[in-house]
Amino acid sequence: MLHIEGIKKLDEIKTLFAVEAKGAETVLDVCERFFISTITRRLDTLKRQGYYPCDVLKVLLYLPFLGVATIRGLYQSGCAHLSEADKDVYYRLKNNSEIDWRTLLFAFAKRFRKLVEQRGSTDDQIKPARCFIVDDTTYPKTGMRLEFIGKVHDHVLNRWVLGFKSLAVCFWDGKSVLPLDFSLHSEKGRNQKRPFGLTRRHLKQRYHKERAKQSPGAKRATELLANKSTQAIKMIKRSIKHGFVADYVLADCWFITHPFLAAIRAIRKGILHVIGTCRMDKRTYLLQGSRYTAKELLNKFKGHKKRSRKVRALYIEQLVEYKGMPLKLFFVKYAGQKKWKLLLTTDLTLNFNKAIEIYTHRWTIEVMFKEAKQHLNLGKGQANDFDSQLADTTISLMQYIALTLHKRFAAYETLGELFRANKQYFLEATLAKRLWAFFLQLLRCIADVFEVDVDELLRKTFNQKEVEYRLFKMLGQNPLSQTPQ
Repeated sequence: MLHIEGIKKLDEIKTLFAVEAKGAETVLDVCERFFISTITRRLDTLKRQGYYPCDVLKVLLYLPFLGVATIRGLYQSGCAHLSEADKDVYYRLKNNSEIDWRTLLFAFAKRFRKLVEQRGSTDDQIKPARCFIVDDTTYPKTGMRLEFIGKVHDHVLNRWVLGFKSLAVCFWDGKSVLPLDFSLHSEKGRNQKRPFGLTRRHLKQRYHKERAKQSPGAKRATELLANKSTQAIKMIKRSIKHGFVADYVLADCWFITHPFLAAIRAIRKGILHVIGTCRMDKRTYLLQGSRYTAKELLNKFKGHKKRSRKVRALYIEQLVEYKGMPLKLFFVKYAGQKKWKLLLTTDLTLNFNKAIEIYTHRWTIEVMFKEAKQHLNLGKGQANDFDSQLADTTISLMQYIALTLHKRFAAYETLGELFRANKQYFLEATLAKRLWAFFLQLLRCIADVFEVDVDELLRKTFNQKEVEYRLFKMLGQNPLSQTPQ
């Protein structure tokens, strides 16, 4: 029999969260709804004695909601009495290379979808575009002994930092962004004398452990040096196998290459289209038998520009072929901007306004990274074991899924069911879109004033606290007084 005495007070955690609204669910109530029997069985079969892994995982999921960042912090806090298990119990779980964290994250995501379907939709007649969103972010680290540690290039800071790159695929269902899969990456670099940006002495000092070749941990370790575009395609295919079906893949210019476009269009006979920004580089496009670069096309058709009042931008629309693949190009210059941007899509039926509306959802993954790093310690684990790094990232994304469900039920679905016939629901949805459009327009104006790239400004806004502070200050608000949502 498994010993569960040590975490017998797990339910006491819920008593720490008083709810003012009668019948309202706490975040921990929502977390509890994810632990269905299939998830429990998947974990509990790994251990024959000791504590139930499922209960240990629950405590790990609850940590940020207790105001605790780490396991060590739990035992130094006033919540230490809630678990009689030793700290090593939690460390052993996270260091276990036999735990399939990827499948566990998918199980949480599918459980989210099931709970939403059970609650019912308030706008069944509205079918928003569903999207896979691909992006990467940097996990800075401080320890030189971490397993597989090295220096990676941070595009936000524009410098090399010690840490990992995390590539993520999220699913936008029209209301919420849902993390589905991720992989951790290192960058070996071109300097053969200093691979991974480290000296030979530092390379030898890195932690190392043996894993069974077919273990989930060993398989994830092989992804460290994999091409990120290729890995993104694998994750999208894996997401589809788990039942997540989308209309578009949204990505920024780092992923928009011919192999990526061709691979996405080949998935299930072209059910997926791509929308993404693209560099105006030396690649050529075929138009009426002649080849042009993006800049040449822009100069050729500048006299055919149109105006979008909805987006407040000038644009040029052109159908071309790129290595045998039909594409629709949109050259865009926003109001107050001096430079033209290039947006492309494989969906030839989209008009400019619709393409921009759909692509705007790509920024939801940046918001997810920012919120998860700020509130859920995403990427902040300093454990030497690579399996623990995978565990920490997965747990942070699980916590984000639980919070997303809580927010959705509290702020959207519940109101929609109680006031289906009331205009308030539609007013809130319309207001949210208008505020988001105003926010983007404000950033474009700021970008024009400081003569910086608007996409770079958006990325820095979501990833740097100092930039965020300045933005709030310009809006006349004190960020320190903002209550985290």
